[in-house]
Amino acid sequence: MKLFGRKTVPSPSKERDFEDIYNIYARKIYGFAIRLSGGDTYLAEEILQTTFMRLWERWDSLEDKQAALGYLFSTAKNIFLNYCEHEMVKYVYQEYVLQHGSELSTEQESSQDARSIEAYLKQMVENMPPMRKKVFIMSRYEHKPNKEIAAALGISEKTVEVHITLALRELRERLND
Repeated sequence: MKLFGRKTVPSPSKERDFEDIYNIYARKIYGFAIRLSGGDTYLAEEILQTTFMRLWERWDSLEDKQAALGYLFSTAKNIFLNYCEHEMVKYVYQEYVLQHGSELSTEQESSQDARSIEAYLKQMVENMPPMRKKVFIMSRYEHKPNKEIAAALGISEKTVEVHITLALRELRERLND
């Protein structure tokens, strides 16, 4: 059953199809987001909303319901991972500012903060298990796609995703401690 793939202005049919997909999958994506976020309902709702906004933006490129479901789960996961990465940087910055409150000029302070945050993150990444560290560096610092990482390391894409998820979770937990 072809639901997507139209290259026209949003039609009432497109809106009904989107609403159908939302009604079918919203609870599943919300439950997935709740599990990812450790029970944070606000974050789960934000992930759900952003996920469906992105689905709407890419509506014409999807082919069927199975493509929509896969797209929704991977989008929700990526939104969560980006959130974790952002929170980690924000936390490290706040901690640095609290510990090193100085009277540097704004420009000097920004430069020093960036170097400090980068050094702290690199230290945490250095302490990761070897394979997780390789995957994380290739993903986050070298900006390689999961498929390329999997091919380079001789592992599956799913294993790459697991390593990235575990790395971000470990970084988040260490920052929360």
